[in-house]
Amino acid sequence: MDIFPRSERTGYFGDLTRTVVRGRASERLKEVYALVAQGVALGHRRLRHGVDGQAVHREIQALFDERGFRTGVRNGRMQGFFHGTGHGLGLEIHELPSISTRPSTLRAGHVVTVEPGLYYLGLGGVRIEDVAVVTATGSSNLTRVPKFLEI
Repeated sequence: MDIFPRSERTGYFGDLTRTVVRGRASERLKEVYALVAQGVALGHRRLRHGVDGQAVHREIQALFDERGFRTGVRNGRMQGFFHGTGHGLGLEIHELPSISTRPSTLRAGHVVTVEPGLYYLGLGGVRIEDVAVVTATGSSNLTRVPKFLEI
């Protein structure tokens, strides 16, 4: 589920993604979900004023690669972690700064998403997205929606 409501009063966007499975998820999908959740937590830990968004993205990509969840073309389709870790959020749904392969420096006061994901044919896809505000010493997760895989 990916929702991105916009305030009628202020014009600012929100952004939220949760992956859920009706019933029981496979053990492999549970493993992917847990790893993506670790990627989200890592992203939150790395956000702070002056941080290079590319470095945060590369660190999450490395975590996925180290755990055997590689990104690339398989069976003619891109699979793995093939989108950015996050983006700025404001009066546009996608704004600078970028937390991706593009150069970008995070500054205190930026509101950004943290949304790594993994996608594989025959297994499924998992994305978990939060919104955080960057501070001088870290970040604050603004999202209060619970995270769980099975419903």
